[in-house]
Amino acid sequence: MKLRSCHIDNFGKLSDLHLEFQDGVNLFHEPNAWGKSTLAAFLRVMFYGFDSKRESGLFDKERVVFRPWQGGTYGGELDFSYQGKEYRISRTFGKTEKTDVFHLYDLSTNLECHDFSSEIGSEIFGLDSASFKRSAFIAQNDCECCSTDAINAKLGNLVENTNDINNFETAQKKIHDRMNKLSPDRATGSMKKRTNMITLLTEELRGYDAAEASYKKITEKLTEKQEQRKELAGIRDQYAKALQVASEESRREGIKQAYAAILQEEQEKKEALDAFADVFPGQVPQDEEFAKQNQDVQMLGVLKTTLFNLGLTEEEENRLQELGDKFENQIPSEEKITEMEKEQERFAKLKEEKTQLETKMSYFEAMAMKREEPDYTVKNRLPMMICGIILLVIGAAGGVLSFLLPQVHKFFLPLLAVSVVAAVAGIVLLVVRKVQVSKEEEKVRALRVQHLEEERKLRGPVEEIQKTMEEASKEASRIEQETKHFLEQYQMVPGEKDARTCLYELRSQLQEYERLRSRAGKSDAARQEFERKQNSLLAFGKEAGMDFGEDLAAGISQLQMKATEYRIAQKAYAEARKKRELFEQEHNMKELAAVEKCPYSLDELNSMIRDVDERSEDIREAIEQYHHQLEDLQDQLDIRDEKEQQLSICRQEQEEEQHLYETLRLTGEFLQNAKEQFSARYLGPIENGFGKYYTLLTGDKEKDWMVDANIEVQMKEQGEMRETKWLSAGYQDLLGICMRLALVDAMYPKEKPFLVLDDPFVNLDEEKMAHGNELFGKISGEYQILYFTCHASRNIENAK
Repeated sequence: MKLRSCHIDNFGKLSDLHLEFQDGVNLFHEPNAWGKSTLAAFLRVMFYGFDSKRESGLFDKERVVFRPWQGGTYGGELDFSYQGKEYRISRTFGKTEKTDVFHLYDLSTNLECHDFSSEIGSEIFGLDSASFKRSAFIAQNDCECCSTDAINAKLGNLVENTNDINNFETAQKKIHDRMNKLSPDRATGSMKKRTNMITLLTEELRGYDAAEASYKKITEKLTEKQEQRKELAGIRDQYAKALQVASEESRREGIKQAYAAILQEEQEKKEALDAFADVFPGQVPQDEEFAKQNQDVQMLGVLKTTLFNLGLTEEEENRLQELGDKFENQIPSEEKITEMEKEQERFAKLKEEKTQLETKMSYFEAMAMKREEPDYTVKNRLPMMICGIILLVIGAAGGVLSFLLPQVHKFFLPLLAVSVVAAVAGIVLLVVRKVQVSKEEEKVRALRVQHLEEERKLRGPVEEIQKTMEEASKEASRIEQETKHFLEQYQMVPGEKDARTCLYELRSQLQEYERLRSRAGKSDAARQEFERKQNSLLAFGKEAGMDFGEDLAAGISQLQMKATEYRIAQKAYAEARKKRELFEQEHNMKELAAVEKCPYSLDELNSMIRDVDERSEDIREAIEQYHHQLEDLQDQLDIRDEKEQQLSICRQEQEEEQHLYETLRLTGEFLQNAKEQFSARYLGPIENGFGKYYTLLTGDKEKDWMVDANIEVQMKEQGEMRETKWLSAGYQDLLGICMRLALVDAMYPKEKPFLVLDDPFVNLDEEKMAHGNELFGKISGEYQILYFTCHASRNIENAK
């Protein structure tokens, strides 16, 4: 398998990058932060996509880390050849795996094909993403080699059916976790916990024997106390009967005393009621009447305040009289004043309009005065007429002479021609002169008509303005006369003040007059109502037999208080009388005389009963205490039964888990043995490959190393085999690189994959780096290698 080219749209910091790959070694010697590790990750992700497992959080982190720094399409394309065919992988990545898009194209047809799915990496290499990163993908400071289920399956040529080997580690982990949970030795193991529980329950059950003996003893004491309580109950019943007789005697005496008290109360209530006979000789007013009278008293206060507020001062009365005299004949309406104010506004507009018209008229008159009389003179063109006549005469004379004089016959034609030309020129001049004179006469006529029209147009607006001014003057005079006549009715002369000011004052006087007249009317009405209610209250008091005097409110209140006291006394007497009647109905007054005598007094009987009750209480407390003790003991015995049952269950569960624990232990051992036997099948090729690469990198042909069935390397140091974790970082990287190359050789004996080496020699010394050059020379014939480095000392060319 060979990579041919790739194009990165956007991936991490890489954007719009196109690369071509060749067979053998492809060196990428770039500075830090160029994006070498990003490019290596891009090649892996194009085959595998982002890991969808979330256990360690790497999925979210990796998808976020390589998100394009500059935005844009997240993904790219990768061309490769496999088994004689050329393919192109196209991937774009979204925020989650569900939004990723995968396409595979056959480059021989440039059509999308379905030879492989989006899991193309697993399908071609036979490894999952994690196993690929542990074999053909060698990153800086991550050269450690460890076997995975997928690698074991690939080594065993079980790619077609890898469920058993792929699930080995999962099964072993589940068995190990389950045995840890069951462990009889670990403090957290359920068997260990149950063993401790069985021991604890056994010890606790031994302490419940004394509780059972105590339960029997207390039961006997309880029975004895219950008999004593029964005996005291009989004695108390006898005392109670005697107490009943004594109580009956006491009850009768109490009834007599209560009846006497009722009679005394009735007499007192009657005397209190009779005392009001002098206060109310007639009928007692009802509460409704008092409520009405109180309202009238309150209204008197309101009316008194109203009279105070509405009453006119002497100055206001004089003003009201003055305005009354002024408006005696007729009170102007608000509408009439408003109408006159509108007329004044119209009068002002007419004056303003007249001023504007005068201005216009002055303008037109000025225009007429500035206008000049046009020149109507017509030019007669006399020189042109004389020249024409002369030429006409010359032409005529030349023609006559050419015919009459024989001596000029030889010049006949020239002379005739000159004569004709002269005559024609004369005629033309005369015609031209006639046409020009006619045009000037027409122009003068038109100018005269235009002048007359302009004069007419100037006279028209002036006449219209004069007409409008006359109409405005008439209307203004009318308004002025009407306003003067209206104001003179109310003793106002417009000449002294502006008419609009007079109208404003008239409106103010009218409003003042209406306000004062309204207050005077309301004051009179309030005074009449005050006197009416005052007389009504005095009459109410006289009917009840009480003179209120000047303080009506106090009189009404005192009278109402007396009425309330009367009703209270009346109600108290009725209740006392009804109480006596009910008492006589409830008690047989004849039986009050019959009394049954008792040998003991109530106090003596109560003392005897208290003594019996105290003894009974002591017994009750003892019985209650015994019951509590029995309940506690019963609880302990119930707990004992539960613990016995719990102990039985624990022993049964312990036997079951012991059996399960042994089964799991044997199963784990069998699986480990089977896996080691399985791994031994490919151990030889891996050892050979490791030895070959180890010798190339170190030059050491001694076999002082060992590869076990778990594909782990141990090195001999100081005569003992030791784990690689105790070696230096550089030597651990060296061993890891050798083991990974050996794994790739063993897993892919036929078609080799490409190798990605992301600066894996960073921890190697100069000698090992020189051997690394030889290593590249050996494997570049079999593998296509993508080698990334940032330092010239680790370049392949420099190592040569």
